[in-house]
Amino acid sequence: MKETPVIEAMPLYTHLDRIQKGLSALGIGPDDVIEPAQLFPLDQWHYDGTAAVQRAAAQLGLLPGSHVLDVGAGLGGPARFLAHTTGCQVTALELQPQLHQIGVDLTRRCGLSERVLHVCGDALTYPLPDAAFDAVVSWLAVHHIPDRRQLCARMSSALRSGGGCYIEDLYMRAQFSAAELSDVRNVLIGNSVTSIDDFAADLRAGGFVEVVATDLTRETVPFVAARVATWRRDAAKYIDDFGAEAYRALETFYAVIASLFANGSLGCLRVVAIKP
Repeated sequence: MKETPVIEAMPLYTHLDRIQKGLSALGIGPDDVIEPAQLFPLDQWHYDGTAAVQRAAAQLGLLPGSHVLDVGAGLGGPARFLAHTTGCQVTALELQPQLHQIGVDLTRRCGLSERVLHVCGDALTYPLPDAAFDAVVSWLAVHHIPDRRQLCARMSSALRSGGGCYIEDLYMRAQFSAAELSDVRNVLIGNSVTSIDDFAADLRAGGFVEVVATDLTRETVPFVAARVATWRRDAAKYIDDFGAEAYRALETFYAVIASLFANGSLGCLRVVAIKP
């Protein structure tokens, strides 16, 4: 039986020493204090960087008293940005222990440990308290999770009545070819990449109302095309900064995504919903 690829094999999640190498290039040592803004170019691994997180904060009306759950928090980039810019409290839930530990260290060095709580666990099984959060957010993480409907029900249970959900993620615009499906499964580690309508339906089935799904593909296509072009154009710099193996891993990752978007099979969406 063919084994399911593990998420740690995704090229984006390899060669994680590139974070410290990026900080070193700024003159920041492994134990030095970090200004949160110094991390923004390094720790926002979703499309449109901090602008995407700002949109979520505005949409959800986040304030210093807000409690936010970040599903698939990675290194904690969006969580730190939200805590730093709005003063809210964020629980950053991440499956991968190595990403989790790096996130804990970066948050400590940014002086944000009182506002960002990192927890390591599976979003489908981690014991989330009922009605404990004012908002739940996620960027490019839900497609990794195999049972999206169960996830939506768990996110709904964790929200208070009237709480909001904001997700930006990938979806299937057209049927994948066999080769494209292989890339989705093995490079993107996409376990729930379906139609935009199916995504919205899972949120409704999970207990959300006022579900509004917006297709972001038109804005995303030029972003992913420019990203891989810039990566290749500045190869010498990136190899010098991060090493040749890290460069090649990300070049593969960026190229596959750009190809899937260019072929019209992969899309990006924003979905916003409310817990009644």
